[in-house]
Amino acid sequence: MKPKYCTLFIAILLFNIVAAQNQANIWYFGNFCGLDFNTGIPVNTHEILHGGGNANTVMCDSNGNFLFSFDARKIWNREGNFMPNGENFIGDARASTGALIVQQPGSDHLYYLFTVDYDDWGNPDIGMHYSVVDMNLDGGLGDVTTEKNIPLAQAWSASNKLTSARHANGEDVWIITRNFKFDQWYAAFLLTSSGLSTQAVLSPVPERLDSHNEGSMKISPDKKYLAAAYENCDCQDFIKTSLDICSFNASSGEIDLLYTLTKNSFFEFGYEPYAVEFSPDSKLLYVSYHREVEMELYQYDMQYVEDSLQFKQSEIFIARGPVNGLQLARDGKIYCTLPKPGGSIYDFLSVIHEPWKRGTDCNFQADAVYLDDRQTHAFLPNMLLDHLYRFEWEGQCAGQPIAFQPNFLPEPSSILWSFGDGDISSALWPLHEYEDAGEYEVHVTVTYPSGRVEETSRVITVLDAPNPDLGPDQLICEGEETVLTAGNDTGFYAWSTGSIGNNVFSITVSDTGTYWVKVINDLGCSLSDTIHVAWYDKAIFNEDNLVITPTSCGGNSGSITGL
Repeated sequence: MKPKYCTLFIAILLFNIVAAQNQANIWYFGNFCGLDFNTGIPVNTHEILHGGGNANTVMCDSNGNFLFSFDARKIWNREGNFMPNGENFIGDARASTGALIVQQPGSDHLYYLFTVDYDDWGNPDIGMHYSVVDMNLDGGLGDVTTEKNIPLAQAWSASNKLTSARHANGEDVWIITRNFKFDQWYAAFLLTSSGLSTQAVLSPVPERLDSHNEGSMKISPDKKYLAAAYENCDCQDFIKTSLDICSFNASSGEIDLLYTLTKNSFFEFGYEPYAVEFSPDSKLLYVSYHREVEMELYQYDMQYVEDSLQFKQSEIFIARGPVNGLQLARDGKIYCTLPKPGGSIYDFLSVIHEPWKRGTDCNFQADAVYLDDRQTHAFLPNMLLDHLYRFEWEGQCAGQPIAFQPNFLPEPSSILWSFGDGDISSALWPLHEYEDAGEYEVHVTVTYPSGRVEETSRVITVLDAPNPDLGPDQLICEGEETVLTAGNDTGFYAWSTGSIGNNVFSITVSDTGTYWVKVINDLGCSLSDTIHVAWYDKAIFNEDNLVITPTSCGGNSGSITGL
């Protein structure tokens, strides 16, 4: 019998992803700047007087309500006050993306705060530290627990580099930094429902002869690559500026340096990578450079990322001026800050409106968002990569419904999903079933009520699923046995009779009833099948027309008819 799906299974899928990704909907940064993205359009908000430097991070709940913000030194709660234990953190507000908030997986009230050093000339290393906020404290406003300013030994010389992304399992979170000085490596710490592992996954890299290493570090949304900018902010001739292009493994946390793009010599001033950001579909990388007295923005094509020469040749100049910072937002756009690093007064944000488009078609607009006469610094809030996905899905197995969740704000007036296998859907929350395992690029075209059109895509990996087949329903004679065989797909078998185990392909039954088998393979994909076994009808002896003709005395023949 063909495997069947129950509506309960589909309902469970939708329930699992119903929580929206609105944790990054409100930003606080710079000198009292605030933006609210809950309507899909950034609106100035000044409910919290958050005054920070380059290190800014904010956390909202799943509905987009502000919880607290952090600038590596102080925490503001939702009423705009400092948390009772929310000051005197070991961190540096000058550090590029030097603060980060991540919710502990599986918890609705615990949040981890991370800081890294700025590493100024002559100052001792303070490295990377973490603290924990419990939102159940202080009457629900939150406060820092006794876990405060805990150093991470394997990041003792970390500075200016701090980013995060979920593990490939979709639950845990990698917290990634870069250690300098004598222990030169990328360090990935794993945050799970049990807490933070202080034993990092270390990925050694060639030594950098720099003390200053300002610049941001980002992971591509497909979690395959990491880019890190290293700027010589003091223009020391012996310090090499560079752009690291690395591969990233979201399962193991390992980072492999593919190559480093550098300026031609130590003495050439004016090609200083400062900020990086990927397009939401992971197909393009944007890099802002400090070029003498102002910033320039370039775009690179990620299809050439494995070849350093082709990647460099894919470079396209986009704009000059206020293109620093570079932060993807919940509306699918990339926001930019200052026209030059440090010291400049700038009360606007510039925007890359269509970052998925190649070249200047990406639609860069200078001075696009006015900040109500409040000044921004170089970097915008640091946040978990996964909070910025344009859409997500639940399920990953061939032959089973996969539920897609849109994260578009405001709700689109129309949407078109193309699932990469020839099928399309105009449903807002579609269910789709892939017949075969493989990688499929899911492309979405969204039209908003304002008329704005957004396009984005992500690659979904569909896993091979078992295909148990018990065949058609059976009839057997009462008292006889029959063997039910589900096929020969390897995996764990669970039968309705209680028979379980690896590769239990068949069972023997003699009773009537409905039997089922569930098979789970090594990839975690499962499928079920059912069969009904019944008895043949018993023979009925009808004597109504029975005629018996006996043999005559001494004869040897007679007859019985009418049966």
